[in-house]
Amino acid sequence: MENKQQIFDRFRNKFVALTPEEGVRQGFCKYLMEQKGYPQLSISTETCLKLNGTERRCDAVVQKNGKIIILLEFKAPSVPINEEVLKQAVSYNTKLQAPFIILSNSKTTYCIKFDFTAGTHQFLNEVPNFNELIENSLFISHP
Repeated sequence: MENKQQIFDRFRNKFVALTPEEGVRQGFCKYLMEQKGYPQLSISTETCLKLNGTERRCDAVVQKNGKIIILLEFKAPSVPINEEVLKQAVSYNTKLQAPFIILSNSKTTYCIKFDFTAGTHQFLNEVPNFNELIENSLFISHP
């Protein structure tokens, strides 16, 4: 029997296998809390959703008042963040309608803001602080 390394996932409240992608997820969520002021309770990992009759899992989401405001998609450091990764996240977001998507492999991170009313998106220079996101109305309402 292999002795696989594990890490405690504070969001799922259990130990999980420490895969390269899991390391990125745990590190990025820790960064959101410690550097960007995101409350732990606003972050959920391995969120399920149904897409075209198939069950999928988002790597993580950030919620405010029960509404998903950020969809996060993580890849192992060896996996490039490319158009295929973006398409995967956007396909999940057709269901969730989060105003932000964050893609990261720990080497490269993209934060994209969507305005569903105008039908536009914008790549941001950095991940917004939680208070900026909420107080400065960076989070755009949509129908």
